[in-house]
Amino acid sequence: MMNVAIIGGGRLGTCLGRALATHGFPIAAVACRTLRSARESVRLIGQGVAMTDIHRAVSRGRLVFLCLPDDVIADVARRLAAGKRDWTGRFVFHTSGLQPAAVLLPLKARGAAIGSFHPAQSFPAKDVPGPPFRGISFGLEGDREIRAVGRRIVHRLGGQVLWLTPADKPLYHTACSLASNGLAALFDAAMALLVDLGLDREAAKDVLLPLSQGTLQNVKKTDPRRALTGPVVRGDAGTVKRHLEALRRHPGALEIYRALARQALGVAHERGLSAARLKALRRSLGDG
Repeated sequence: MMNVAIIGGGRLGTCLGRALATHGFPIAAVACRTLRSARESVRLIGQGVAMTDIHRAVSRGRLVFLCLPDDVIADVARRLAAGKRDWTGRFVFHTSGLQPAAVLLPLKARGAAIGSFHPAQSFPAKDVPGPPFRGISFGLEGDREIRAVGRRIVHRLGGQVLWLTPADKPLYHTACSLASNGLAALFDAAMALLVDLGLDREAAKDVLLPLSQGTLQNVKKTDPRRALTGPVVRGDAGTVKRHLEALRRHPGALEIYRALARQALGVAHERGLSAARLKALRRSLGDG
């Protein structure tokens, strides 16, 4: 197996490093902005040398992962390429779901094979328990030389490959953001309504979490359109109107509710809701 150097030992970089080490990829180095962070990551991974010098770190790995924020990847690639090192025979991935592999072109010009390697998963901490990549889809994109390497890594981690083109990535990443970040934001908005009734946040979470978990299980078992329930798909315009009235003091939640109700209207139409009920719902939402 190729030695691995990880640049950026944050939550994703550390979780990925630990998974790679578990599946036979030796972690040679982890580089972070601070030595303290790098040492923490190395301790959790169980392998590698902690350092802050990215040039020293990549010298130790034939397989390099840049687990960095989107807006610094191109700059780090330029800095690495500016050194005297010959990158021939090295494989370099960044882990952005949005940026194309082309942001690594300075390294390709020095001989590296380049690609993007994005797990469609969120990592709330550096020490996520269990095998966090099993069953996860990975958005992969890159040059011909690196595609086989990316596929092999994904399969070793127990994941599934989703091949992307550079043009695909903005919409792909938006979908991931809606399903993950958007879901968390939506749950927070729902919790805030119960907090307004006098519950503390923990109690509000306890009320809503089983409901959300049940819905996600239904989505998993069937399909989001079949799992969708509630007043919109029932055609209950009166209930929707009362919801909107209740949200007058919560303009942010009101905007979210309207947007989601309009999305649900399309599902209601496909499921055969009558034209009269659809019209009444649109009128309740202020759409005619």
